[in-house]
Amino acid sequence: MKSANAHVYKAERNQAFYASHRIDNSSYPEWGVVVLFYILLHYVDAVLASDKSLEARLRDPQNHWDRREAVSKCLLLDPFADSYGLLYNRSLQARYSEVLFDSKTFKKVRDRIYSPALLGVQSLLK
Repeated sequence: MKSANAHVYKAERNQAFYASHRIDNSSYPEWGVVVLFYILLHYVDAVLASDKSLEARLRDPQNHWDRREAVSKCLLLDPFADSYGLLYNRSLQARYSEVLFDSKTFKKVRDRIYSPALLGVQSLLK
């Protein structure tokens, strides 16, 4: 089972990738959505790894289905579950559908879904 610190480290690496590739101004905003999702995913996994009230398989989810179940059962993550789900769905659109995100849509996703959820989830790790 990965530790909370291992997930935070991975999230920080994803944040560094995001910053180093100037994704806010990229010609490929749909990939920005994907990176934001994976940053949040690892912070969520850090919270899950620390939640001793969850059964072991939910503290270390191996796939998105188990992770969504874990998020729904983790009381700490309850205020952020909807945002996590929305960002997950937007990342699926970015990866698998014909939807191309324009910069305006990307910025809405970043500012209205990702950023508030990120701040909230990070506050749980302090």
